[in-house]
Amino acid sequence: MIMIITIALALTSLAALAMMLKYERVRRGLDGLACLVTFVFFVAVSGAVMGTLLDDTVFMTEVHRVLLNPAFLISGAYLGPYGVSRLALLAWRGR
Repeated sequence: MIMIITIALALTSLAALAMMLKYERVRRGLDGLACLVTFVFFVAVSGAVMGTLLDDTVFMTEVHRVLLNPAFLISGAYLGPYGVSRLALLAWRGR
């Protein structure tokens, strides 16, 4: 399973990198989507933390609630390949 995830991350990162290098408009669109997804990611995390604090429960038992949140999973699935492709783009351009 780890190999499948690793290969999927590499392939999606390379595809995003190729599109970013070729099309400025795609790069801007992916950047904008990353801003939105980062917001959703942190809303999901902060909601879980706030719920844990308000309910006065133990953090270790409540961590699974945020890990199973669909908003957290979807946004994290986008941010992984996006982050790798942006780092590769910066390395490629030497900035």
